[in-house]
Amino acid sequence: MTSTRTYRLGAAPGGIPFLGNALQIFRNPLTFLPDLRHRGDLVTLKLGRETVYMAVTHDVVQEVLHNPRVFDKGGEFIEKMRLLLGDGVGTCSVTTHKRQRRFIQPAFQKAKLERYSTVMQERVGELIDSWHEGQRVDVGTELSKLTARVTAQAMFSSDIGADAIAEVQRCFPVVWKGIYRRMILPVPLLHSAPTKSNKAYHEALQGLEGVISEMVAAYRADPRKDRDDILSILLSAKDEETGEGLTDEGVRDELMTILAAGVETPASGLTWAFYLLGQNPDVERELLKEVDEVLGGRTAGFDDVASLPYTTRVATEALRMYPPVWFITRRTTQDTTLAGHPIPGGTSILFSPYALHRDPDLFSDPDEFIPDRWLPENVRKLPKNAPIMFSGGSRKCLGDVLANHEMTIALASIAARYRLRPVPGHTIRPVAKAELTTGPLPMTVEGRG
Repeated sequence: MTSTRTYRLGAAPGGIPFLGNALQIFRNPLTFLPDLRHRGDLVTLKLGRETVYMAVTHDVVQEVLHNPRVFDKGGEFIEKMRLLLGDGVGTCSVTTHKRQRRFIQPAFQKAKLERYSTVMQERVGELIDSWHEGQRVDVGTELSKLTARVTAQAMFSSDIGADAIAEVQRCFPVVWKGIYRRMILPVPLLHSAPTKSNKAYHEALQGLEGVISEMVAAYRADPRKDRDDILSILLSAKDEETGEGLTDEGVRDELMTILAAGVETPASGLTWAFYLLGQNPDVERELLKEVDEVLGGRTAGFDDVASLPYTTRVATEALRMYPPVWFITRRTTQDTTLAGHPIPGGTSILFSPYALHRDPDLFSDPDEFIPDRWLPENVRKLPKNAPIMFSGGSRKCLGDVLANHEMTIALASIAARYRLRPVPGHTIRPVAKAELTTGPLPMTVEGRG
């Protein structure tokens, strides 16, 4: 990307010895990171002893996203995510990404999206039937259970059992928290000490490994052809050039990547959507009007999504305001320039979808929940690739269309039967760890008759 514009280089304030700016990001990232736009288009920070650069404004972020051979997957976030995801399509180097993407691309063809959407329709129907008038539910917990079931069934068409799903639900939050701590506080001694949190992290990681390895072994032992699921696609995939398939380790890495994206991302986005609906009654009324006209009280399916444009815009706006993946890193593969400034090879580059989406130079009234900003005529007024909730460039998330479909189906189906009312006096405390969540969100189930 070329430009005649002169970009500002600034420095983040308030670093402390040994930790630099790490504590500011750890304790108050949702204020600290957006405020960096006042410091420059490109800003230096200290994480421990390392000097890193944050791409702050839209043009600079796009320069990173559209030059993946120079700004490759790496840096604190990606390197710690590899503890869980290994060398899957979301974390692998640019040198192997095209090959990895070919292995998993068939899992996201239109026919597969229809099947996954049907699974969401069935599972959300079960969730709705389990609720009753006046019940108080923790929305994030309920929706994480939902997306875990949907993701598990998409991965494994055979019944993996309630125990395996429960293991995924138990382990993921613990691992997510542990990865974030390792990313933002890069002090190895802190994470090797025999503390309660470190032991819990390792036990949870082993639990996830166990679920995956058991299913891969079972499929290898019984290679039936009638399974229509992601694991079967991965096991049968062959490299176009060598004819080789994925090793068990390669299959494991891709399945871990799908679990990470398929469980936490849609659950977090949906939770934020219901929170925002509870705070914006005019938006909720418009959504309920559309849902009633299209569904008439039934659950939504794949074919309904095209008839639910407002519901889709609500989901998209929730993801803009509170992108689950709120903080991303890259690492330079060579000496280069960014925003016209020299950057040494091996340097960590940061950018934040949350901070970028709150930039008033990019989105008008960025702190306001305005679903109609996603009307086609309004989207055309935005800079190209303005929203980056699913990253961008050649490394854009493969599951973006699936996530949008699943969120629209779940949001519409629940709204067709119930309103989720805020609990008076409860204040959310956004939790910006490996995913951006609401924290506990109790809401009361109110039947719509």
